[in-house]
Amino acid sequence: TGSPKGGSGSRVSLACLPCRSRHVRCDAKKPRCNRCSEENKECSYTKSRRGGLDRAALAARRSQIAALTTAKNGGHLSPAGSVDGTASTPDVLTGRDDSHASLDVLGDGLMGNQPLDPSLFTPPDDSWSTSSVVLATSDLQSIDITKDAFIDAYYNCFHRYHPCVLPRRCFEQYLQDPTRQDELKPLVYMMRFVGSIYLSSHQPSLRPKCSRLEELVSSTLAQTPTTSINSFMVQCHLIYSVCLYWRGNVPKSRIHMGIARQLALDLGMHRREFATDHGNGDSVLEESWRRTWWQVYIVDAFYSAIRRTADFPSYHVEASTDLPCEEEEYERGTIPRPRTWQEFDSREFLSEDTVFSSFAYLIGGVRGMADAMSRALSLEKNSSDAGESSPRVLESVDSIIEGWLLLLPESKRDVFSADGQIDELLFQAMMALHATTVGLHRPFSNCAFDPLECISSCSAPPAAGAHSDPSNEFRSIHTIKCIRAAEAQIGLLALPTKPCSHTPFVVCMLTTGTLSLLAACRYILRGQKLAVARDQIRMSIGCHKAMANVWPQAGSNLHEVQAIACEVLGLPMGNNNHNNKPAKPSF
Repeated sequence: TGSPKGGSGSRVSLACLPCRSRHVRCDAKKPRCNRCSEENKECSYTKSRRGGLDRAALAARRSQIAALTTAKNGGHLSPAGSVDGTASTPDVLTGRDDSHASLDVLGDGLMGNQPLDPSLFTPPDDSWSTSSVVLATSDLQSIDITKDAFIDAYYNCFHRYHPCVLPRRCFEQYLQDPTRQDELKPLVYMMRFVGSIYLSSHQPSLRPKCSRLEELVSSTLAQTPTTSINSFMVQCHLIYSVCLYWRGNVPKSRIHMGIARQLALDLGMHRREFATDHGNGDSVLEESWRRTWWQVYIVDAFYSAIRRTADFPSYHVEASTDLPCEEEEYERGTIPRPRTWQEFDSREFLSEDTVFSSFAYLIGGVRGMADAMSRALSLEKNSSDAGESSPRVLESVDSIIEGWLLLLPESKRDVFSADGQIDELLFQAMMALHATTVGLHRPFSNCAFDPLECISSCSAPPAAGAHSDPSNEFRSIHTIKCIRAAEAQIGLLALPTKPCSHTPFVVCMLTTGTLSLLAACRYILRGQKLAVARDQIRMSIGCHKAMANVWPQAGSNLHEVQAIACEVLGLPMGNNNHNNKPAKPSF
């Protein structure tokens, strides 16, 4: 159906929440707009915010936040969380007046000297409370998550990148049900552990609690009987696998990824009927189950891409699970009719204003990544030389990736929204596809591999002699596509957000592009283009450093990239002695 039309070109200033979340035109009819009526969606409007903040006030608020952060780093912070003893401003953080709130951190029942760093959080909603506290060690096993700083950190620092756990308010409601507390307890411990990783990266005094929480998670998962296996345990093992990998424990991460995948398959989460059969009539819980299966698929694919293979178990599963909805719909609990994979796979034949969720486009992008890698590796295996496989890569692989990009609707082409939020799921999809483009075109390009790249745990060079030279015509095309994709990654990183505000898998996606830029600096680029590329490499390494503050494995990747860069560019090695390089993980 076509978009509703406004009369005389007038602009409707009000739009319902479903239309706003999809960035489509709304006729603002009440109680239900035409679009929601046609698509049988719940239609709701935000309450009036007349008298709210204008641009100047928002700028002032940002200045206040900057002042708080500056004072924290260089000034004196009182135990109550105020700057130089003056009263703090709660609404700087939350946008609401909460005069009794404070930034106190309680440790083992004592007042802490360090407040929670407000600059660490960029909350998408009001789930972050300035009165949250760090639990005492004796309370880490509590089932109560209200005003829990670790849980707050989970939702604000991790949930947006892998959004399968129930939204905060819904999760709290389930925890109030005594019959569900036992099955949810391992997940609560897991979420606290993830939150503690982020908080302890900014407050080293919290590291003992982070270690205690990791022990608690590990022992709880090990002691859970097979008779207690449920879908929440799939979420536990999946999230634990991600954390273990990026904390440097690759073998254990592999084990828990395998458990999560097998549990999901044993439970039947890949089947369409699973969500409704096990959702207890709760549409939000049903949505959580759909998201859990697709997160298993996505994370499995990301691990596979790190190994430069398309052969991951979830890829071969015939899944019929419906696609997730938009993030705003999930957080509000207004779940529309789920879209099917068949609908998405035929989106080129649908009307122009048909828009799927960002999660759906991420799934499509990840499947495209896997399909492209599978085809390219098959061509590489079955071709006698690069001159034969090079044009086939251009024809078959590029059509997959370019097709995904070209079919993105207008509202999904910019991952940075008008309200200043990054669409993290689209960001992942674009970073992954650009990394795939680099990885598949570089072997045929002038961006030659350096032997030292074998130390990279993120980007494996092709086997020696795997390719001979393609024709000069095709080599130039491969080179251009490789460099442009790497530059596109840097363009995404330049968006106004914190580098650590992305899934840690971005590290390996970025490494793939950065190594190709290093080769371009040595063999191809000159003059101003070379200077720009060196600046782009600096930005990439800066992002690696920011991630390394939270995830130790990102630190290992950083040292690898620095060592390779010094070798490729002929720079002094400094402290990056690659003879003492870390062992390359094998996932």
